[in-house]
Amino acid sequence: MTQTIATLRPAETVAFDHAKLASICDQYGPRAEAYIADVLTEIEGTLRDVRLQARPDRHGELTHTCADLADMAASIGMDTLHRAAYAVLDCLARRDSAALTACLDRLVRLSDADSIGGWVVGQTEHDGFPDTVA
Repeated sequence: MTQTIATLRPAETVAFDHAKLASICDQYGPRAEAYIADVLTEIEGTLRDVRLQARPDRHGELTHTCADLADMAASIGMDTLHRAAYAVLDCLARRDSAALTACLDRLVRLSDADSIGGWVVGQTEHDGFPDTVA
């Protein structure tokens, strides 16, 4: 008898905080787009590092990298990525290898454009702005 185990890879939308993006636009004016693009480029490189550091012998480096990633994501209102990076940090701190595997898989999945449901500028509990697709 052959058993098959399904691998779930849910599509997830990467949400941006509308208020944070508006704040960046106010602060940087016409340079806001370039600032966000620069941070996204840094995030892309950092996500490559996460993939390389996902081994148990590199968890010290992974802790530093995920902290940097969470800070970068927060700086441009990338809420989903920010929460995912902090989930990895929490798992590392608790030494929870099962949860770490799941959280790392999610973080890597969020970095893969083919496996996410898109990026949106979303309505948060605190702002009254409608959801829009970015």
